[in-house]
Order: sequence, then structure tokens, then C-alpha cells
Amino acid sequence: MGTRADHNTIVVGVDDSAMALNAARWAAYLASALHAPLLIAHALARRRTAAQQLADLVHAPHAYDAATRTLDRTCRLVRTCDPELTVDAALPDGPPAKALVQLSAHARIVVVGAQSAYEERLIGSTTVHVAEHAHCPVGVWRGENGRPIPRGRPVAVGVDGTELSIPAIAHGFEIAAALGVPLTAVHCRPSRIEPVGHHLDRGEQERTLLAESLADWRTEYPDVEVIEMPVPGLARSVLNEVARDAQLLVVGRHGHSTAAALLFGSTTRDLLHHAACPVLVCQS
Repeated sequence: MGTRADHNTIVVGVDDSAMALNAARWAAYLASALHAPLLIAHALARRRTAAQQLADLVHAPHAYDAATRTLDRTCRLVRTCDPELTVDAALPDGPPAKALVQLSAHARIVVVGAQSAYEERLIGSTTVHVAEHAHCPVGVWRGENGRPIPRGRPVAVGVDGTELSIPAIAHGFEIAAALGVPLTAVHCRPSRIEPVGHHLDRGEQERTLLAESLADWRTEYPDVEVIEMPVPGLARSVLNEVARDAQLLVVGRHGHSTAAALLFGSTTRDLLHHAACPVLVCQS
């Protein structure tokens, strides 16, 4: 089994849940389209206290065997998606969130399942931690277990008109080109009450901003059909609505500072909890 990824590898974290198996299937779909190898990772957590470590030693063979069976089952599944896909597996030590963040330092994309509990739409703490702290884009699988991947739908990307959304735009174009689908570029503008005597065409300003944000990428990816959507409204509401008709929603993430964490929590976290399709979070 492999233990590391390289910077072209798609990494997917799995456990023995149906959600994880479907996340792996979707990761294989992305890896195949991007001509990238796939690394399937199942973390073996080690506990801290002496008593817990002794218990780990007693149960280690069973835990290792169960993890190996999960990896084998997942590898067989993803090879049915693309028999020519390069697939490797890893059993990193440590809590899953920490292990995936470490792997992300040498990965192209890390994929995790939404970890929905009790059929609720809210995502789990491991998924949130990886999305907030990974060193590469994180794809959070959201979809109905057992349902076909909606291959013909467009990729959607959120554009805020600043440099912070450039990584999201870049990955949105790259993935849309690889999948051969349109790209829906969404710029949300809050509704405002203009001061008396002001008659600025805010709509025209927002359309210009969006067009300028996409211009260089249109040139680099001339075969990608682009649908520009400057839409009034709150970003979380508009993007959640757009996600209903997309196969992937790409959004930005703002660094690692405390202020950035608040920005992450305000919109991106809401999308991770509620979007109707997978979400790719790109660090700015």
C-alpha cells in the first residue's frame, strides 16, 4: 500500500459507510476526467492514554483487518468506474481529520464524504476540519447514495470579483473542461437602496465585474461554454439554489487566520451543510 500522494493525486478518505463508498466513486470520476491517479486512505486512529494504547495493541489485528477489507472493497468499486484508473491505498496513522490534512500537503484534491448523521444534511466535524485546514482544494461529496452521478449537468463557481475567488475560477474552468460540461459563473450582489439622486446602473457594473473576472480564463479554456449569472441576493441563498441544477459547486476559502475562519463559516460552511450537489472548496 502507498503512504503518500503526489501533487497530481486525488485523495479520498473512506470508512465503512455507504457515504464514503459513494464519495470514492465520485473521486474516481474526477480522477478519471483529470487523468490523475487516485489514492484511497483509511486512517487508523491511535489513542493517547496508556490504557487506550494497550487496548489498541489488543485490538490492532482486528482493526487492521477491518480497515484492509474496507480499502479492498473500495478499490474494487472504483476500478469498476474506470478499469484503467491508477489506484493506490494507504492506512495512515492518526485521527482521520489530521491524516487527511497531512495528505493534502501533497495532493491535487482531497475528497471526503459529507458524513451526514441520522439522514440529516449537516456535515460532520471531520469534514469541516478538513475543508477548513487542508492545503489543497477539498471536494465534499453530497449526493444520494446509489444514484448515478449527474454527469451532464454544469459545474458552477462562485465569483466575488476579487483575487480571493481566482483559485475557485481556475478549478471551475479546469474541471468543466475535463468533464466537457458548461460552467455557470455566479456573482451575487446584495440588494441595496440607492441614495436619493443616484441613478447608477449597479446591474451593469456587476455584469462588467463578472465578465472581467472570467476574461483570462475564457481565453485559456475557449471550448468551455460559460453562463454568466450576476444575481442580486445573498451568496449562500443564490448558490444553494444554483447547486440544485449543478453537478459540482466550486467556492473559495480565505486562508487560515481567525478572521478568515469567520468568513469561511459565514457562506462556505453553510453551502457544505445544505448544498444539493458536491462542493469543492478552494483555498485563496
